[in-house]
Amino acid sequence: MNKKYIKEKMILYLFKVIITLLITGAMFLLWYFYYNPKINLPFYEKGHYLMTVVFMVIYLVFTKVYGAFMVGTASVLDLIFSQVIAIGFTVGSSYAIFILLSYKLVNPVPLGMFFVVFSVVAAIWCFFADYVYFKLHKPKKTIVIYGNIGSYESMKGIRGMTKRFDVTKTYYYGDIAFDKVCKKIDGVDAVFTCGVPSDYRNEVLKYCIANDKSCYVKPKISDTILRGGKTIQMMNVPVYRCKRSNAGIIYLFVKRTFDIVLSLVAIVISSPFMLGTAAAIKAYDKGKVFYKQTRLTKDGETFEIIKFRSMVENAEKDGVARLAKESDDRITPVGKIIRKLRLDELPQLFNILKGDMSFVGPRPERPEIAKQYEKEMPEFALRLQAKAGLTGYAQVYGKYNTPPYDKVQMDLMYIANQSFVEDIKLMLMTFKILFISSSTEGVGENQTTANK
Repeated sequence: MNKKYIKEKMILYLFKVIITLLITGAMFLLWYFYYNPKINLPFYEKGHYLMTVVFMVIYLVFTKVYGAFMVGTASVLDLIFSQVIAIGFTVGSSYAIFILLSYKLVNPVPLGMFFVVFSVVAAIWCFFADYVYFKLHKPKKTIVIYGNIGSYESMKGIRGMTKRFDVTKTYYYGDIAFDKVCKKIDGVDAVFTCGVPSDYRNEVLKYCIANDKSCYVKPKISDTILRGGKTIQMMNVPVYRCKRSNAGIIYLFVKRTFDIVLSLVAIVISSPFMLGTAAAIKAYDKGKVFYKQTRLTKDGETFEIIKFRSMVENAEKDGVARLAKESDDRITPVGKIIRKLRLDELPQLFNILKGDMSFVGPRPERPEIAKQYEKEMPEFALRLQAKAGLTGYAQVYGKYNTPPYDKVQMDLMYIANQSFVEDIKLMLMTFKILFISSSTEGVGENQTTANK
C-alpha cells in the first residue's frame, strides 16, 4: 500500500469524521440546552456521554444503510438524498427518545430546524467531498470486454461515468486473442468484463490481479449461486456446497411475526390514504376499485394479489398478458398518480397479513409472464425459493424496467443471504426509492411481454 493511497484514504476518512462530529455535536447541544432540562429527571455527566454515543450510533447506522458516505461511488445528488434521509431518521429517532424520557410530547420545532439546517450543511459537505475525491482520483483509463449484445447494453452506462472511468476501447471477446488482451490491459487502469465465457474471463481476472489492475466483473447467475454457497473443507481442499435455499425455522418465525405486526400497524396508518385512493378511482370511471391477479410465490404456489386498479377495466381483454410500458394508454389519469406514489400497492398489506406474501422477498410474477421468461431463461424459476415480497433486492437496487436477467441475479443474492437484518435494511432502503421516480419507469415501447 503506497503513501499516496494512504494519504487519499486518510483525507476521505477525515471528511467522514468531520460531518459525523458536526451532526452529533449539534444534536448534543440541542439535547443539553433545550430537551434535557425539560425532562422529569434530567441527565448529568455520564448520561450526557451516553446520549452523545446514542446520537452518533443512530446517525452512523442510517448513513451505512443508505450509503451516505459512498463518496466517489454515488452521484452527488444521491449522496445528498442519502444524507438527508439519514439525518431525518436520526432526528425522528431522537424525538422518540426525548418523548420516552419526558413521558409526554415535547416541542418538535427545534428538531425540525435542526433537520433543515443540517440537511443544508450535509449538502454542502457532499459537494465538497465529491470535489476533493475527484481531485485526488483521476478517471481510470478503462477497456470493456463483452460476450454478447445483451451484456454490452447493460454496461453502456459506464460511459456516462466520465468522472470515474475513461473508456478508451470496447472489445468483443471473440475478436481478440487473450495475449493481445493482455497487452491492452497493460496500457489501462481498469477492465470491465460482461457476458464473457468463464474460462476467458477468469484468465483476464487473474492477469489483472497479478498486474495490479482493477477488474470489474458483471457476474452470471451461476456466479451468484456460488457466492451464496457455504465453504467447507473436503478431502483437504476447499469446496463450495450449494443447495436450494432452506431458511431456518427461527428466522421464518421471526419474519412471519414481524409481517403480521407491521402489516396490522401499516393498515391502520395507511387507511386514510386507502380510502382516499378508493374514492378517487370510483369517482373517475365508476369502475371497480380493486383488481385481483394470480401471482406466483414460494415453490410455484399461486395466490390472488390485491391492488388498487390503475388501468382501465378489461385492460387485457384479448387475454394476452402485457407489461406496463413507459407511456401506456391503458393507465388512467388517477392510475398514473397512484402508481407514481405507490398507493396502488397498499392493498397488498392484506396479502401480507394473510400470509400470501412477506414484506421482503422476490416480487411475485404472473404465471403467464414467468413462462415467457423461462423459455429464454430457465433460471428465472430459481426466484421461487423464497416467499414473494412487497419489496426486495431487485426493487431497491433495480427498476421496474431492469432486464429480467439482472433482476433474477438480485433476487438470488437476497435468497442466498436471507436474514432478519437484511430484511430490515431492504425495508429501510425501500423508503428511499419511494422518492425516486425512475424506479417505476415502464418497459420500453417495443417491449410489451417478457420476451419482446
